[in-house]
Amino acid sequence: MPKLFYMQSSSGLSRHARFKILSENISALIEEEGLLVRPYGHATLPYFNLLTAEEQEQVLRDILIYFQVCTDVKSQNGSLKDTRLFTEKAIHRLGVSVDPFILEQIQPHHLIEIYTQAQTQIFRSLKFFEVCSYSLEDLYCRKWYHLYQRSPEDQEKLESDIGLFYSQSPMRTLKATAPEHTIRATTSLERNEIITQILWLSPLFSNTKADSYILAVVTSRLP
Repeated sequence: MPKLFYMQSSSGLSRHARFKILSENISALIEEEGLLVRPYGHATLPYFNLLTAEEQEQVLRDILIYFQVCTDVKSQNGSLKDTRLFTEKAIHRLGVSVDPFILEQIQPHHLIEIYTQAQTQIFRSLKFFEVCSYSLEDLYCRKWYHLYQRSPEDQEKLESDIGLFYSQSPMRTLKATAPEHTIRATTSLERNEIITQILWLSPLFSNTKADSYILAVVTSRLP
């Protein structure tokens, strides 16, 4: 069972212990949905320990949000497999406004990702874990470009879409044009190739801060 006492009992724990508890909680909640996600590769947390204290605190803030979104869904007897509900709970927890149009586009088979302006992924729907075998420590403590590779041509097309998205004033929902392509997980234990396509990019604006996020609607499948 998840250690759901985290919120009440985390005071005084080391950053190392806090990450272990949160990642184990999330793994347990996802396992209830029939998917196996490793919280970390080794109990010493080698990648977490490579981060500075400030970076570790940011990771802890990010992973806590994901844990809270998972428990938000569970608290109303929902399923993390309900892609739209899971996404709506993430949007509410982040305190951001969303284009209603993009919510209407979300289908159960879609993979939804939310990124910060620094391109740090802070939310991914459950579909992500069907095609990814990285641990939560990998996802939160390593840069995406150390985890995945595209061909130079596919990377250029993706960057063109992202550049166009950010060039808008104001930013608004954009239908992506890069075609379906293969990405390779460079150090994953399994599921090394994923066939993916970004369908939509949509801004999420903070209601209280100047921060904004990107929501991506994606299709992903194994070969």
